[in-house]
Amino acid sequence: MEDALKTKLTGLGLSEEQIGKLEAEGVKAEADMLMLSAAEVKAVTGCGLVVSKQVVAAFKPEAEVADPSAEIGEDGKPTQAQINGLAGELGVDSNLVTMMMLGNAAGGAGMDMDLSGMVPISGIVSGYNPKVRNMFLMMMGQFERRLGVPLVVINDDGSVNKPLTVEYIEGLEEGREAAENNIYFDETGQPYEVIKVGVDAQSVYDADPLKPTKALQKNGMGTGRINWKGVPLEVRQVAFYAANQTGEIDPANDAHLTWLRDHVKKDARRLVFHGQAPRAISEYNEAYRTGSLPMLRVMLSRGPRRKETMPRRRKAGLGQGLPAE
Repeated sequence: MEDALKTKLTGLGLSEEQIGKLEAEGVKAEADMLMLSAAEVKAVTGCGLVVSKQVVAAFKPEAEVADPSAEIGEDGKPTQAQINGLAGELGVDSNLVTMMMLGNAAGGAGMDMDLSGMVPISGIVSGYNPKVRNMFLMMMGQFERRLGVPLVVINDDGSVNKPLTVEYIEGLEEGREAAENNIYFDETGQPYEVIKVGVDAQSVYDADPLKPTKALQKNGMGTGRINWKGVPLEVRQVAFYAANQTGEIDPANDAHLTWLRDHVKKDARRLVFHGQAPRAISEYNEAYRTGSLPMLRVMLSRGPRRKETMPRRRKAGLGQGLPAE
């Protein structure tokens, strides 16, 4: 048996005779100790149960720990190291956190078992960041799915008000009613908006006038290959009314989309719709007078990355025999 191993076993309370019995069973190095259970150590050496467990625990490799705030990989699941890191930060059993994460491994449906009462809500909220798909976001999403209402209280600038978010979630856990119209009042009566988990209220994008719940692509392209980049807001607003209220433009109608592609220009004005969508212009004028025009801005939600069913082709380096894209 290696001298270093003998020294370690002696420090753990085993006598020279007991160490000799382990050596007689073939234990030569620390790697051999990893194969033994506490019951086996007790049976071979004759030491007490507590000592045998201490001996086995001394050779058990430490669990790898990773930053739980790191972004989740493309497979949409946290690594065991990230789970261990989160458990360490929250001061809970890593097996408990692993069980809570199993729902996300099955498509994000969450578990039926209610484990949220075992996890400090303040710890989850403190690490939550809607800009990063990490474990805190995943667990906040599980809270929201179970409670059935938006949970994140935000300030006027769109930042997360973490103390009020903790207070609101804890109130829901106690059986209090959800905030009416998603407006939560603090103890002084000051109103705060409540939004869904994963929505970044500080990052707002131009919405597609034809489908205002969707953001335009970075290049301004929207439904039907219509490029809205640089198009005046009043033109986009009339298009919104025509597609979503008056029905004068049908986003599923190829002829209507062709008309939009021909007429939606950077130098266009709302009266360009006078022949195609006169009622939409009237809707615009009424909303303009009452100060109720839509701003056509949208916030996007973030979730754990979805696993690619057909992996994208990657650029190949020189000499690999594959053409670069």
